[in-house]
Amino acid sequence: MKKIFGLILMLLSFNAVAEGDKSLQDIQFKDINNNVVTLEKYKGKNIYIKMWASWCPICLAGLAEIDELSTDSNKGFEVITIVSPDQKGEKSSEKFIEWYKGLEYKNIVVLLDEKGEVLKRTNVRGYPSSVFLNSELNIKKVVPGHLNSEQIKEMSK
Repeated sequence: MKKIFGLILMLLSFNAVAEGDKSLQDIQFKDINNNVVTLEKYKGKNIYIKMWASWCPICLAGLAEIDELSTDSNKGFEVITIVSPDQKGEKSSEKFIEWYKGLEYKNIVVLLDEKGEVLKRTNVRGYPSSVFLNSELNIKKVVPGHLNSEQIKEMSK
């Protein structure tokens, strides 16, 4: 019964995005060096976004795969990750940046969504979650749970 309920819940939330604003183009993020950035530089490319948190063991277990996927020049899409400081139990921006800089991942783009705008617009309820954007920075789909590199490549087409 739990499996059936979980499957139904996943199907209902598969493409669940916030009503109205389905673009992430206007959101301002901070990068790991505290610079203000937007997704505008990715316009014209499909984007895979991993939503994650520092306290999530499944998220952390998948970072090595994301680091490797980020270096694949033949994938045909951009890979970024987004963390939401002070949201859903995540550390503050300062503490997260300090913690993250102690990790070994050098290829992962990490953006900080300090106002939780991506969480609101995508209806992400838990971590990890995947958000797929089209080349116009509009949300194509949102998938809860861990995805491996092959699943990400398939869904990013």
